[in-house]
Amino acid sequence: MSPKIFISYAVTPKKELVISSYHEKVQSMVNGFALIKKDGLKSGDLKKLEESLPEKYDNNDVKNKLLGLLKIIKQSEDFDTVTYRGDLNLCTHRKEELAPFLFDGTLNDFFSGKEVKLILESANVEYVEGAIKFADNIEISNLILQTKTATKDGISKTYPSLDHNNPEKYSIPLPESGALAQPSISIKDPHALSDALGKVGIFNTPKTETTSTSTNDYQKSGFTPKVNE
Repeated sequence: MSPKIFISYAVTPKKELVISSYHEKVQSMVNGFALIKKDGLKSGDLKKLEESLPEKYDNNDVKNKLLGLLKIIKQSEDFDTVTYRGDLNLCTHRKEELAPFLFDGTLNDFFSGKEVKLILESANVEYVEGAIKFADNIEISNLILQTKTATKDGISKTYPSLDHNNPEKYSIPLPESGALAQPSISIKDPHALSDALGKVGIFNTPKTETTSTSTNDYQKSGFTPKVNE
């Protein structure tokens, strides 16, 4: 049975588009509600979408299916900012792999002109640690990497917003002719994935320091704590 992408979403009174995207339906609904309840919305305010993947698929297929669902949302809703929360390994064949399109600026490009905040998570501490090691070696912002609520000795790291007062500092180079990223790389080898993405000119060498935060810290900052898978 081929996997599915499940999305629960809503627009808050502050015109924040909240998207909860997982490869498990209940997780999508519960985590979506966890994000919107602080704004007085109820679980019934969540709208839901889902999409099946073909029997044989790769990460590019997952990316295209996800963007297809996001296109439906983008065309039907009025919003100013975006918060996307979901599996850091969305529908990957191997659970220890990262979904590359969640780390390469794809969602920022798709919602161009809007501030996009990402909350990417896993119930497996090792997977989150691998994602953190990878993210530490690329230029990335407005991201929280975290373990899910029920995970014992959970971890979390926040990558804050870039300094938009100096856009040249974060310029993205043009891709080298003929350079191709590897289609699938284990997050146990974060440097390899960083190099692969770098070949197509997606990321620069990181120039800003990332900051760590505890579960309580990002609760205070408006992010809802993780929910169990």
